[in-house]
Amino acid sequence: MNKTRIFGILTVIFFILFSVESQAHKTHHENKNKKNIVKYAKGFSIVRHKKGDYTVTVYSPWEKETVLAKYHLVTGKAHKGEIHIPVKRAAVFSATQLNAFSKLGLLNNVVGVSDLRFLQNTKIKQLAKEGKISELSAGGNIFTEKILETNPGILFYSPYRSGFKLPVALKGILTVPFLDFMELSPLGRAEWIKFTAVFFNKEKEADSIFSQITSFYFKFKRLAENVSYRPTVLSGKFFGGQWYVPGGKSYIAKLFADAGANYIWKNNSNTNSIPLDFETVYQKAGDADFWRIVGTMGTKDFYRNLASENPLYTQFYAFKKKHILYCNSEKTAYFETSALAPHLVLADFIKAFHPELLPYYKPVYYRVLH
Repeated sequence: MNKTRIFGILTVIFFILFSVESQAHKTHHENKNKKNIVKYAKGFSIVRHKKGDYTVTVYSPWEKETVLAKYHLVTGKAHKGEIHIPVKRAAVFSATQLNAFSKLGLLNNVVGVSDLRFLQNTKIKQLAKEGKISELSAGGNIFTEKILETNPGILFYSPYRSGFKLPVALKGILTVPFLDFMELSPLGRAEWIKFTAVFFNKEKEADSIFSQITSFYFKFKRLAENVSYRPTVLSGKFFGGQWYVPGGKSYIAKLFADAGANYIWKNNSNTNSIPLDFETVYQKAGDADFWRIVGTMGTKDFYRNLASENPLYTQFYAFKKKHILYCNSEKTAYFETSALAPHLVLADFIKAFHPELLPYYKPVYYRVLH
């Protein structure tokens, strides 16, 4: 082989390698410049492309750095592996996500829900009464035939464990996991409104709503940042032989800290609730200044009724001083609406722990029952 031919071959190889390297560098540079528009939530990301297209990625809360699903949303013609937006018909199995639909003006796009009898949104109940919304799941059971008959364009569901799978018969329907409840920060949980919004071309509306939430949240948080006294607080009740207290890295623990309180289990490293026996809780939190409870018990004769549940409750300092911070979840629709109102939950806590900071504020979810 003569030198000229060898030189020619080497030139071609060099050109190919240079081209591949340049393209790889270009692709890496472009990917690096693509900005995730999600700021607080850890469970998903959204990358905005030209012409209103998006790449939405959902991450596993159970396995680090594991992608559960990825969706390519396009406003134009959808090719293989792409989803045309806005989606028209949706089945929504999360009550908190239904609240996002409500705030975004999308309830008329909902054709199916889960556990209808527990929902408190009056418009959803009315649409169901008119036959425009069907119950597609209840009590943990998925009504496969009903879903296929309803034929939603998208089905949002909330898997509560790793490895959860929907029925194989639904493989022809676009199914999307919605995991706001796994977020550990109040603003991270609220930011899932953006996730819902991009499937319906409602990003601007979601940004506006979330911007207001964050603005008020930080406004309230700043009020309590430099308080000289931080009252102690415990949470939950004894049930089924265990007292489940929120872990020190949990969602509620973050709210306690931001409200200027000293959570008894703040140094615990758990993100989930911790099962403890009654004696352990009493020894550690019997002298706590406040006691947070969420339930459905009426406020009339509250302390008498609470004592009838367990006479040992009367030994807690917060019980004796009538410093129980109570939320009636039925009357306030707490489990449906509070995820998108962390600023109001925070304000409720500040009103309880430091009433002088918000003298004219009227609580929305939590009240100290005197």
